[in-house]
Amino acid sequence: MIFKSVMWSSMVDYPNNICTTLFVGGCNFNCEYCYNKNLLKEREISFEKDILPKLIDRKDFINHIIISGGECTIYPELEKVVNILYENGFYIGIHTNGYRPDAIKNVINKLDYIGMDIKNDFDNYSDITRTGIDIEKIKKSVKLIISSSINYEFRTTVYPKYINTNNLERIANYLKIMGAKEYVLQNYYDYNGSCNAYSKEELLKMQKQCSKYLPTRLRGIIK
Repeated sequence: MIFKSVMWSSMVDYPNNICTTLFVGGCNFNCEYCYNKNLLKEREISFEKDILPKLIDRKDFINHIIISGGECTIYPELEKVVNILYENGFYIGIHTNGYRPDAIKNVINKLDYIGMDIKNDFDNYSDITRTGIDIEKIKKSVKLIISSSINYEFRTTVYPKYINTNNLERIANYLKIMGAKEYVLQNYYDYNGSCNAYSKEELLKMQKQCSKYLPTRLRGIIK
């Protein structure tokens, strides 16, 4: 599997656990606010030679692993990597955009956690992804994750250029109907000058509106 970066200790990628985060480079979406596009330029890191031995050495201290990206489900080797980690006794999570539900289905019984990005409401999804979208694939992943027994999180990066309170309320209502436990709004950081981020006050108002449908948390608010 083509890993491009490793964060050996992270306190934000795996809810309530310190984890090691493994990043792949490629993605099937082209979101303009993506923070990790530079991963494609990084050298490849061998999982079995350079990553796995160190994970095992550190397992007594960190036994939760997140596979992130990029988009990990576009790689055929994902199932093999998950199996190796599972057989070595790790708790495994993935971050995904949910566009390959069959790939998620192939590994979900070995996972402890999934964090899935909901990019926008379903009428405006391609504004964010800048690719053609079959919304049924997104819906299939949502249903698969909610019906599983693992921990999960649905979250939206609140990108002001294309996302407002109305968009978020539509997402929250859909997740409520599907039976999701909660919803997470992620603050957007203007790393590349795309647009100004929402203020803290605006985000709190969005949280309040979404909370009318299901419990909603904010992540990344600067105090």
